[in-house]
Amino acid sequence: MVIIMIDDKDITDEEFERKWLPFFNNYSEYIQEFIVPEAVAFYLANGYMRNCLSSCPLTNHINSAIDVFNINCNTDKILSEIKKILRIKYNLKIVKSNPLKIKKYNK
Repeated sequence: MVIIMIDDKDITDEEFERKWLPFFNNYSEYIQEFIVPEAVAFYLANGYMRNCLSSCPLTNHINSAIDVFNINCNTDKILSEIKKILRIKYNLKIVKSNPLKIKKYNK
C-alpha cells in the first residue's frame, strides 16, 4: 500500500483512485492536447529557423521537445495538430519524417 499525504493526512488507495487519479489524468490530458502540440511546433519551427535541427527522425525531435514535460505522449495522436500549427502559425511543412525535412510553404 502506498501512502500519500494530502494536507498532512494519509489518503487510502481507494481515495487516490476515486479522487486524485482522475484529477491528475485530466491535467495530463490537457497538457497533451493543448500544450504539447504547441510547444513541439515551436521547437521544430525555432530549430528550423536557426538551422539547429539534426537529420534524425521526426519522432526523435518530438521526444526531445516533450522531455521537459516529463510525460508519456502518443506522438501519432498529436502529430496532425503539430502539423496544423506549423502550417498556420509558422508557414512550415514537414516534407519528410525520416530523416526530418521541413520547408516553408510557397506563398
